[in-house]
Amino acid sequence: MSQIFASLLTSAGLGTGAGLNAYATMLVFGLLARWQPQHFAGPLPRFFASTPVLSVIAILYVVEFVADKVPAVDHVWDVIHTFIRPVAGAVVAWAAVSHESLPHGVVIVATALAGTAAFSAHATKAMTRVASTMATGGLGNPMLSLAEDVLAFVGAIAALLMPLLVLVLFVAVLVFFLLRLRRRPAAA
Repeated sequence: MSQIFASLLTSAGLGTGAGLNAYATMLVFGLLARWQPQHFAGPLPRFFASTPVLSVIAILYVVEFVADKVPAVDHVWDVIHTFIRPVAGAVVAWAAVSHESLPHGVVIVATALAGTAAFSAHATKAMTRVASTMATGGLGNPMLSLAEDVLAFVGAIAALLMPLLVLVLFVAVLVFFLLRLRRRPAAA
């Protein structure tokens, strides 16, 4: 797999994870950058790997973990994070791929891809949460939030360590939704 393709997959995966839970994604990146500094060289990965930054991200993750499980609070949290998650996805992707020997244009495209993926995942999350609130009175939201947390952590790990798995997961999700669309009864 080419380094450019792997970097784009890494960026898409990190962006998607950040769209679900920016702090979980940044925490995974910071911890991997700390434990594997030879794979994540440069000032930005070192910044994410520093103890003060990891501590702040961990605290923000705990706040999000709690806030995202409380009906009504989760919607306010999502509104606030409409602006935070895409930026976080772009920055963490930039940190992950900018140290590689890639042309600057590829790093810019990868960063933009991550921000776009983060915004798309965030919008999907927010719409799903509204639908869940309407269908369950908010009682289903904590379970959705737990699933999003797991997806953000697993997605970030996959994006950083096995970028090809990101492509497999995207294709699987696409096939799942296409099959669901085909099974819907036609509106009369």
